[in-house]
Amino acid sequence: MDFMQMKKVFLSVTMLVLLVACQAAPGSVSRDQQRGIETELVQRGNLEITVGADGVVEAYQTAFLLWQISGTVGQVDVREGEQVSKDQVLARLEQTSLPQAIILAKSEAVAAQRAIDDLMFSRVQQAQALQAVELAEQALEDAQNPDDVQAKAQEEVANAQKAVEETRRQFEILNTPPSQSAIDQAYANLILAENVLNTTLQNIEKIEKKLRKPERLYMPWESRKLYSRILEGLETKLLRDQRSFEEAEKKYNRLLDPPNPVDLALAQANLAMAEAQLNQAEREWERVKDGLSPAEIAVLQARLADAQREWERLKDGPVAADINAAEARLAAAQATLKLTRLEAPFPGTVTMVDIKPGDQVAPGSLALRLDDLSHLVVETQVSEVDINRIQPGQPVVLTFDSILAKEYQGVVVEVPAVAESLQGVVTFNVKVELTNADELLKPGMTTSVTFVVSELEDVLLIPRQAVRVVEDQRVVYVWRDGEAIPVQITLGMSTQSYTQVLEGNLQPGDQILINALDGSLMRQ
Repeated sequence: MDFMQMKKVFLSVTMLVLLVACQAAPGSVSRDQQRGIETELVQRGNLEITVGADGVVEAYQTAFLLWQISGTVGQVDVREGEQVSKDQVLARLEQTSLPQAIILAKSEAVAAQRAIDDLMFSRVQQAQALQAVELAEQALEDAQNPDDVQAKAQEEVANAQKAVEETRRQFEILNTPPSQSAIDQAYANLILAENVLNTTLQNIEKIEKKLRKPERLYMPWESRKLYSRILEGLETKLLRDQRSFEEAEKKYNRLLDPPNPVDLALAQANLAMAEAQLNQAEREWERVKDGLSPAEIAVLQARLADAQREWERLKDGPVAADINAAEARLAAAQATLKLTRLEAPFPGTVTMVDIKPGDQVAPGSLALRLDDLSHLVVETQVSEVDINRIQPGQPVVLTFDSILAKEYQGVVVEVPAVAESLQGVVTFNVKVELTNADELLKPGMTTSVTFVVSELEDVLLIPRQAVRVVEDQRVVYVWRDGEAIPVQITLGMSTQSYTQVLEGNLQPGDQILINALDGSLMRQ
């Protein structure tokens, strides 16, 4: 057992006397200088029963702030000794130094918030659920009426066959060189169109000449009007003849030129797509021509039931479980983002700063220490012998070797239910809160703690050193008329200096001997 533990065990039985009702006046302890007699008066007073221990001053709350991820310190927003509030940001890591998981948490937070907004305010899910029910009902109804399904499948096959024939014809036209007869026919059509166009031009020229001659001035009005109408008709015909000539020329030239590779590839792709659609239509016909099997109908019924359940789940608005899941995703992402900074978990004082901008940190690296110095507490160890006399709310007196001639007051705030054992010594860590702390007190100081466990008022008190044991009986000697008269007594509670007298022929003011005397002065 070390010195401190021996001191605690010894102090656990220390008692402190407060005499209120009757204090000994100067000369209450009398001395006979010639005989060497020392006495003290019996008196009434109050007796405080105390338990002593040692302890250390601590802050009410202490937090060591550690980094949870690796990175580079970007900024430190506090200095040692600075007061901070709860949730205040104390330091941050540089964004460019963060791990990929932290960066991805930003997008996850945005996605989770969007999911919450969609659940709370969007009607898309409800509309989609209702549409799924309608589609499932229609599919089941079609399956249960095979005539309609088969007719529709046959129609799809016929349409697909027509599409294949048309795209194949177009492909073959582009891919097959024209015959000489087709070229000759196209050339003949071109010459014919050119002749028609030239004839129309000649007729227009004749009418215009008639209208330009001098004798036109003497031409009857009806004739001039007739020629004008003929000219208008020829000009309209000229436009048609010009378009016919251009189309005949384009067709003739197209027969002479090789097919365009792009047009040929497009026609081939159209043919392949039409053939694939025909194959799909034919497979669908093969599937439905004999009607759906009971298993296929059962699948459609199950799909309808699933769609109806989903609609029932969503028709009255978002489901609480979905909202909770989205909120959990958001909370997880936000918690991940908070790893990039250190925040104060409670209001307090920064008592240590162990980082600076530019430092490389790793998970578990110590950054800051925060203490709540608004309340100071003392952790003290109380022996198992005395612990049952310690209760929350009991007053405490504290003294410090570093603060002379001053007592501090406290109150018990925590009494543990489980003991601790160190090297065979069983103790309980009792917590005491100081009620009149000042600027002289600092965390880490050692203190002597005195617990006031009970107080006896107006009792008969004598010094403990005056008590003797004679023939197994406790006695004190009362000094009367020059003689020491033994008085048998029964004791009650005691402190280190004084003890309570329960029974015995003693009265306040009696002088009792403190020191030992020879037998000639004692009455037997």
